[in-house]
Amino acid sequence: MKKILCVGHSACDITYLMKEYPIENRKYKVDETKMMGGGPTGNASYLLGKYKEDVSYITTLGTDPYGKSIVQELESVGVDLENTLIQEVYKTPCSMIITNTSNGSRTILNHRVKNIVPENYQIKYLKKPKFILFDGHEIELARLALKEFPESITVLDAGSYKEETVELASEVDYLICSEDFARDYTKVEKLNNENYEEVFSQMEVLNGKNVIITLGEKGCIYRRNGELYNHPAFQTKAVDTTGAGDIFHGAFVYALSNEFDFIKTIKFSSACASLSVEKIGGRESIPELENIYKRMEKWQSIDFKI
Repeated sequence: MKKILCVGHSACDITYLMKEYPIENRKYKVDETKMMGGGPTGNASYLLGKYKEDVSYITTLGTDPYGKSIVQELESVGVDLENTLIQEVYKTPCSMIITNTSNGSRTILNHRVKNIVPENYQIKYLKKPKFILFDGHEIELARLALKEFPESITVLDAGSYKEETVELASEVDYLICSEDFARDYTKVEKLNNENYEEVFSQMEVLNGKNVIITLGEKGCIYRRNGELYNHPAFQTKAVDTTGAGDIFHGAFVYALSNEFDFIKTIKFSSACASLSVEKIGGRESIPELENIYKRMEKWQSIDFKI
């Protein structure tokens, strides 16, 4: 088993389930609410712990009820939090998520106060990780991890465009960016078959190692042997897309850790994410490993050249 380190953002997700998106200045009775831990690398580290990987997580959390709940969740699946900064002066970020169950879309409202990392903070007692997953948040901790473990294989979940994310994108071994990130970085209004090559080439200038652009229900695009390919999304009926991207990235690192080849890694991650959107909530929707393999066997997708 190879050591994995996740570095990034944690939040408490409070999800409100509705059959339609609300209209301003009205009152609504929601069908159900759920509260659980969230955040890109937070969800990924939970997935890796659930799948029995040797995973450590570095983030910042308060000692408030939200922070305590997140710690309890992560430790329940064996995630090592030895180097997480948990302080009374910190505020645990909180997200309100409105999930439209009629189409699976989710709208996120996030409240986050920047938690300042002490200048004398050092990573302690951590076995050298084989893989590190970043999410573009907690940039001070990310820089420290890059400096401390320069030989680790690094993966970036580039969800939203920020200067800090661009900084990390140029340094990691695997840049997995969302359609939104690619569009904002390249200043292209909308990605489509006509500009995929142009956009992807610009992302390769940013990162010359391995680039994957995720496209939601349109799958993802990648390059192999000089050719650009589209891996179509697995067929599914989405109920809640919360955390699907986080789950894709966690599954990607799991596949790398278990020495899957590149194409199988993409298929495994895509199958895992497709199963997750069929259930409500981020962490509660992480599928069992056996169900991922069953989906991969049941639906043999064909990646096609762009």
